[in-house]
Amino acid sequence: MYWIFLIIFITVVLVPDIIRTNFYIISETRLEEILIFFMGAVAFAIFIKNERQLIFHKKEKEKDKKKIEQTVKDLVESYSYIGEVNRKMDLLMNTALGLSDRSALSKTHEKETYQSIVSATSFLLKADSVSLRFVNINDLKTKKEFRSENSGGMVKNDILAEMEEGINFKKNDDCLIISSSQKINGIKSYLIICGFDEKEENNPKNIEILKVFASQALFLYSYTHNEPKNCPPCETKK
Repeated sequence: MYWIFLIIFITVVLVPDIIRTNFYIISETRLEEILIFFMGAVAFAIFIKNERQLIFHKKEKEKDKKKIEQTVKDLVESYSYIGEVNRKMDLLMNTALGLSDRSALSKTHEKETYQSIVSATSFLLKADSVSLRFVNINDLKTKKEFRSENSGGMVKNDILAEMEEGINFKKNDDCLIISSSQKINGIKSYLIICGFDEKEENNPKNIEILKVFASQALFLYSYTHNEPKNCPPCETKK
């Protein structure tokens, strides 16, 4: 490109030496002017074309840069999502494994399992406060309750009892209520989650995991209190 401009420049400088006579009816001076104008027009056209190419390449680079940035962002989100899913599966598996070894279900281990369920629930929904409550549906008395460190958003037992049979999911003001899928000897377990992330709450997989947590908590409570051994068959969801 630089050589082309150099040739044009040299040609323009040598125009008076190149043209020495008239060309038909066109005088020598006019012919020199025409040739200089033509060479200048050619140089200007080449410059404009080169400028457009530079602008085009610049835009393409910006597009490629945005694509790369978006790809990196998507990869980060994908890895983050995969890590979060793995974490959720670990929480679910650890809780399930903690209930499988009945020989190790001491009072201390029972409490640790309940607290792990509370912690896992808080993690899943990124909640401000979570409580796990066992309620006797017959007299609406709380049998046991475990709360997260930032406890709040108290929900009365009569509101919990208002959940219809077969309904394990309910919202009450800014709190989310997840109940066990069944009751054993009139006892049901409830996860009360307040200040949660709505995006996480709209994820159906999270809700299903929380239902499993609530049911596992009830099974643990029933086993440790020896209620299934000397009682009528447990009432189940129709």
